[in-house]
Amino acid sequence: MGSMLRLMPLALACALWVNSAAGESNRPLVGHIMALLAVFEEADVLPPETAPEANELIHALIQTQAALTKSTNPATRRWFAEALRRSEAPGAELDAREGLTSRALEAIAAYADTHSPAARPDVMAGLQEFNVSAADIDLMARVYRQARDRFRSEGRNIHHLYEAQRHAMPLR
Repeated sequence: MGSMLRLMPLALACALWVNSAAGESNRPLVGHIMALLAVFEEADVLPPETAPEANELIHALIQTQAALTKSTNPATRRWFAEALRRSEAPGAELDAREGLTSRALEAIAAYADTHSPAARPDVMAGLQEFNVSAADIDLMARVYRQARDRFRSEGRNIHHLYEAQRHAMPLR
């Protein structure tokens, strides 16, 4: 948990900057990023704080959440909506306005496997407005899957762990 605690101020500062730059107060959404980072730390898949990949992951999570919740690009909004609609979460209606939850990240990662945003210049244009690249989507998906698989091997559910972390975060 040590490296996650050191990354937390950076993630919080970046997320608050993104929200303040957008002129909105979405402080509760910051908790999603913090909870995801805590889950990744618990799974021991969070890159070391000194590795460039640590900053890249924080950037990817924050900027993807911004694109998910704020993009006005029609193709990008449709891509996210379709990803969330096709979610494997039985009985769960995922809503982009809810932010980048563990279930939303799972849905985005799964959809990107078969519908790569890199293959859609119109989708990429909307993502790039938020400085999100195809490599960012790939990085988030890889780290998410590593965490999910680690927890599965231990008989634990990543979504339950995420929810516990989410409720423990100061910014809900």
